[in-house]
Amino acid sequence: MSQPRHRALRRLISLGFAGLIFLNAVAEGGTPGIWRTDRVLEKDTRVAKDRLHSSNNPNHEDDSFLNAVGAVWSYGIDKSPAGYDAATGRNAATGFLVDQCHVLTNMHVVYTDDTLVDPPVGKPVAFAVGQTEGEKDRGALQGLKFLLHGTVIAHGDAIIVDRVVRNPDNDWAVIQLAADVDGSITPMTVAAIDPAQLPAHVTLSAAGFPTDHREPRGDGFKLKDLWGSDGRLVGVVSVSTAGAFIQTTIQTTPGNSGGPIYGDFNGRRHIVVGMVQGIRGNGIDVSENMPNVQVLFTPGTIAKITAAMAQTPCR
Repeated sequence: MSQPRHRALRRLISLGFAGLIFLNAVAEGGTPGIWRTDRVLEKDTRVAKDRLHSSNNPNHEDDSFLNAVGAVWSYGIDKSPAGYDAATGRNAATGFLVDQCHVLTNMHVVYTDDTLVDPPVGKPVAFAVGQTEGEKDRGALQGLKFLLHGTVIAHGDAIIVDRVVRNPDNDWAVIQLAADVDGSITPMTVAAIDPAQLPAHVTLSAAGFPTDHREPRGDGFKLKDLWGSDGRLVGVVSVSTAGAFIQTTIQTTPGNSGGPIYGDFNGRRHIVVGMVQGIRGNGIDVSENMPNVQVLFTPGTIAKITAAMAQTPCR
């Protein structure tokens, strides 16, 4: 094994601390909700995250780590002389870099057929990432600087019925990109955490490209604004060999699917411990009695993702 590849794998499978197992280096989606309402009763507290200029963020927070969060399409996208298809801004969900050539997202984001059994890997997809600076980046895809072709190399579950993954706690997919992402973008740090060690009411956050916040932009940069939301852990719903489910008060809407769920643990900041998977109702009217649902990474999930990435090392 070459030294660069050996070092990369060592980063991926290193053991963390206090119950964390790290995948270090390592929705338009959304599982149909349990109830529906068009009327929003709660205040929408989501905020846009500027990944390049902290002065534009509340309390001048440095959100540069979120520049690894990008948009995922379940099909390939090519630029024509007429530009990109305008519909791409509506069809995108969310994913995030776990190293320079692999993206993690939901299985239901990349496999969108109504019913599927054992869908094959090798499916072509597209991923765009990197906040544009301004007018000079107008050649980018609706506000994201780098557009890359990708291929699905692994996924968690085997069955989708009515566009719903049979085991939602196993709703993940790994994409290999056709080229490495620019080195200016740092991948996110991902870890599995023992659900029993999650502090009660711990604050967790999500980031992504919700569909309902794209339309207000009249400049065509529908994907320049990355939206974040904070919430509290309500509880752990279930834990299995495939994965785990948690409930939170994080506000998420369609388009957020595949986005990272992250928090601060034992002095380490911005650790990704799960993914947005489904929304309850409109996704905004959430509370401890009506929480949203997210995937929590388990050691088994991390092991499967790590194995897939090891078979397809970055160049």
